[in-house]
Amino acid sequence: MGIFRLLFQPHRQLVFFALLAATLHMFLLLASPVQVPVVLYKLALTMLAAILGVFFDFAVFPFASPQSYLDEDWKKFPAAARPLDADFPIARGYQRAFVGACLRRAGLVAAFALSVSLGL
Repeated sequence: MGIFRLLFQPHRQLVFFALLAATLHMFLLLASPVQVPVVLYKLALTMLAAILGVFFDFAVFPFASPQSYLDEDWKKFPAAARPLDADFPIARGYQRAFVGACLRRAGLVAAFALSVSLGL
C-alpha cells in the first residue's frame, strides 16, 4: 500500500499517468502496430479540442474565470502548501460562483472534446 501512497502524491501523479500511458502505447504497438498513428492522431485532435474549449471559456467569460474568486492571487505563490487548509481559499460569499465557474469550464472542455471525438 505504501507504493500507491508514493505514486499518488500530487507532484508524482503526472509522472505516474505518463508512464501508464506509455505502457499502454507499447501494448498497442505490440498488438497492432498499424493502429498506432490512428490512435495518436485521435488523441491529438481530442487534446486540441480540450485546449480550444479552455480558450473559448477565456474568450466568452473573461471576467468570470475560477481563479478570480480566490482570496489571494495564486500566481504570486504557485506552489503554496498549507497542510490544514486549502492552498488558495475561496473569497467569502463566492463559493457558489467559484463552483459554477469551475463546472462551466469543465462542461465547455468536455463538450468540445466530446464533439470532436464523436466526429472522428
